Amino acid sequence: MTDYTDHSHVLEILTESQSADSDNRDNAREATLFISKRDGQWEPYWWDACDGKPRYTFDMTGPVVDQISGEMEQADFDISVKPAGGDTTKDDAKLFDGMIRNIENISNAKDIFNLSGRNMVCGGFDAWQIKQKYVDDDSFDQDLVIEGISNALDSVWLGPFKKPDASDMTWGIVLEAIDKRKYDEKWPEGSGMSVSEDRTSQAYYNKADQIIIGQIYFIEEVDRELLLMSSGRVLENNEDNKKILDELAENGETVEKTRTRPKNVVKSRLFDGKDWLGKEQTTVFNQVPIIPCLANFRVFENKVLYWGSVEKQIDAQRVFNYAKSREIEEGALAPRAKYWMTEKQIAGHETTLATMNTNSDPIQLYNHDPQVPGQPQQSGGAQINPGLQTISSDMNGILRQTAGLFAANMGDNPNAQSGVALKKLQDKGDTGTIKYFKAMERAIGRTGRILVDAIPVVYDTQRQVRIMKEDGSFDMTAINEQVLDDETGTYVMVNDVSKGKYDVTCSSGPAFQNRQEETVAAITEMATIDPSILEMGGDILFNNLASPGMDLLAARKRQQIYSAGMIPFDQQTDEEKQQTQQAQQQPPPEDPMMVAAQAEAEKAKAANNKIMVEAQAIERREARADYETQMKQQKQEYDMAMGQAKDSQEREKLQYDWDMQRQRLTQDWQATQFDQMMRSQQALYQELSSQVNSLKTYREAMGADAVSGPALAAGFGNQLRIVSDSQREQE
Repeated sequence: MTDYTDHSHVLEILTESQSADSDNRDNAREATLFISKRDGQWEPYWWDACDGKPRYTFDMTGPVVDQISGEMEQADFDISVKPAGGDTTKDDAKLFDGMIRNIENISNAKDIFNLSGRNMVCGGFDAWQIKQKYVDDDSFDQDLVIEGISNALDSVWLGPFKKPDASDMTWGIVLEAIDKRKYDEKWPEGSGMSVSEDRTSQAYYNKADQIIIGQIYFIEEVDRELLLMSSGRVLENNEDNKKILDELAENGETVEKTRTRPKNVVKSRLFDGKDWLGKEQTTVFNQVPIIPCLANFRVFENKVLYWGSVEKQIDAQRVFNYAKSREIEEGALAPRAKYWMTEKQIAGHETTLATMNTNSDPIQLYNHDPQVPGQPQQSGGAQINPGLQTISSDMNGILRQTAGLFAANMGDNPNAQSGVALKKLQDKGDTGTIKYFKAMERAIGRTGRILVDAIPVVYDTQRQVRIMKEDGSFDMTAINEQVLDDETGTYVMVNDVSKGKYDVTCSSGPAFQNRQEETVAAITEMATIDPSILEMGGDILFNNLASPGMDLLAARKRQQIYSAGMIPFDQQTDEEKQQTQQAQQQPPPEDPMMVAAQAEAEKAKAANNKIMVEAQAIERREARADYETQMKQQKQEYDMAMGQAKDSQEREKLQYDWDMQRQRLTQDWQATQFDQMMRSQQALYQELSSQVNSLKTYREAMGADAVSGPALAAGFGNQLRIVSDSQREQE
């Protein structure tokens, strides 16, 4: 049994893993250096043997790696979570989908997957890992993150496994080269001894002074007690859950059954070449969080094998480089073709004959020599070995066949075939490269399964999390939230990420932008057959148009479709579902005929009130005219009496009588006006109330604001003028 607490034993299993996989790793390193090293496409022996001669590299292997990995980088590898048991729903699965997308987003996982995919296509092997980290320095909340592993070929060593995704391994080690100063600062009492990378050769020598340390992840099986709660969810009887059992009991959630089951717990520890560098740490994972990506995976003779696209092309590429370089050498070193003449033929024409290759004279003279009849003849020149040319041509074809790609896949269309023919050739080429897509699907799928298992452990408290959508938009959602149920009077958990089980799959397909374009084309094409598709799915069409402002247009179109009742309840957003439920709780509408009759009655009542208001207004105007007439008559009588008065005492008495008379007439008129105004205001209020009730009744009957037309607005305007006139009269 493996003792993961014994440092020497850990070094021993590391050495065994390096020895067992050394042939695969050596081939993968050779393939990687073949692409990346400047003289990597030459065998070291021939490179040295050809020193001083042409040693050219005509890279035809790198474009193959670029082609396959480029297609993978343009594709989307989508992790899909589906309910698999327990109290889980599709909405719960969508919550996990959004959380995983957010983890990928904060980890820049797309770049990590792309780089690993390129390394896997080249050498057949690469890897990344999952870690738990604090959100920031001032927080106790943690996040899960995906991290790349630099130089995984030399850094990642795994325990025995037989599954293509390595999910059955029991341990894994990640080696890391760190600067010696950083090592001394972090572990001042450390030995400074590096862990062996088991590398037989070095491709580069000018490197910084570094120390290789390792981190081992291993699975330890522990017993745990499971609690089946009355709510149906299952909790582990650990220290954290024991603290909340009393609170759950107060809310009516009690323990119904208990069960003991073994549980895999992944632990980790750092070490160098001599000793441990820290204490053993318990992680949140139940699988080793190292994810290898293996191309052409197979198990033969109980040995795991893998390789990339370069390994099978190395020999043909090297032969091609050697043959082409020899062709160039023979052509460059061969003497140029020359004209052979006698001294008699050249005599007198030495200057023009010496410049035959550079002058533009239309004729060239020479002397006739009877001993050598005829004109001078050219002979000699480069004679390249035709065998080398044949070898170069053969290797060119072999490289293409070995890669499994056709000219159409590489963008070469010399015969200008039709688009259909090109597509068929590309499909044939895809059959030879799909295995690399499948390898990425397996690795990313295992990443999703590890995340789904770890999310309930890391995100175990009530908190706000970001839920990323496929199109890049996001929502902020509360998870593990305790909400009071009004019906039962107990607290229930909303968005509980600890309940249920899930299946995780990964599938590759066109990038989201390409799928958007395909969706637009498909909807537009179908709409020519059935125009109602645009009425039902106009919001979907606008959402897939990547143009500014289309999101606003899509929102307006969706509101229109929702108001028309054309969106099924299970496709509605949370806000739309709430609006639908509220509408369903409203009392049923009244009989339209009764509503219309009630509206007509209110309308007639408003008309009668209007007549009363107008009559009372006329009455007020008449009362004011009477008042002014009486005041005028009294003023005339007063002026006449004042003219006939004999002394000042009589004038004072007349003035006093006039003041009293005017005050009495004014008070009587004001009392009358006030009474009429109150009755008029009451009648006007009744008329306006009747108008409002009539409008409300019409609106409830018709479900629209169509009755609020110009005529009704003019009616309210008349009532406003009556009120204003009344106020002015009162003043």
